[in-house]
Amino acid sequence: MDPRPERTAPLHRLGIPLRALLLALVVAVVPVAALAASGGQSQAKATKGITVTLSPSSRTVDQGQTATYTISATSTGGFAGPVTFGVAGLPSGATAAWSPSPVVLASGGTAQVTVTITTAPGTPAGKSDFTVKGTAGTLQATAQAQLHVLEVKRTFDVTGTVSGMLAPGVSRSVDLLITNSNTKGIAVTNLTVSMTQVVRTPAAVAANLPCTTADYKLTQYSGTYPLTVEPGARSLSSLGVPEQKRPHITMLDTSRNQDGCKGATLLLTFTGTGQAN
Repeated sequence: MDPRPERTAPLHRLGIPLRALLLALVVAVVPVAALAASGGQSQAKATKGITVTLSPSSRTVDQGQTATYTISATSTGGFAGPVTFGVAGLPSGATAAWSPSPVVLASGGTAQVTVTITTAPGTPAGKSDFTVKGTAGTLQATAQAQLHVLEVKRTFDVTGTVSGMLAPGVSRSVDLLITNSNTKGIAVTNLTVSMTQVVRTPAAVAANLPCTTADYKLTQYSGTYPLTVEPGARSLSSLGVPEQKRPHITMLDTSRNQDGCKGATLLLTFTGTGQAN
């Protein structure tokens, strides 16, 4: 036996080309690198957009007054640009004003806008759900809130003056006097006149001569509404209501004896509705 240590034969002598081995190592490494690169490109990009929120969710307001809400517009997915606003679903007579509008959002940023809802004296009382919409090009976002409108009534006095004496077959107008004791003007509607009692003279009572509300006819106010009455006293005539549109009292000309109505006093009641103006 040869005592010299056994020497390993060169790779090329074993029949394994060195180039093939190196190529195998490269092939083993490449898929790992390619997989890493592919994994980085597979992450989906966030979609650009906007969100809109509205605060508070509900407000209560008197007819003819205003309510304010705060709108927050937020950028998502890297959106940047101007956002404008609109509203739908407000009750009749109510309008919206924005401050500021539009707003310009930076990527990832938030901007606040104030919307002021102004109601009219004639805006119907009740709850209304309305929607605020933010628009940026083709992007849109909405938020909802509620507006609760309260009916506002104001106290006032109504009296009336008959234009002359009544007699069978004669009609007289009633010039109503509206006294507004409030510090602001009111819008008056629903004026009515009713006859509550006929007070006969003592002589008619003693002679048992009848006279009742059936001897008279009332015609109600037929002018336009509302009547705007500033603080103080305003008559229908001073408000420009023509005589033919004012209430009228007519004494009917009947076949029965109406002597009991001579000198009689008619007690009238006046009503109406007054809203904040």
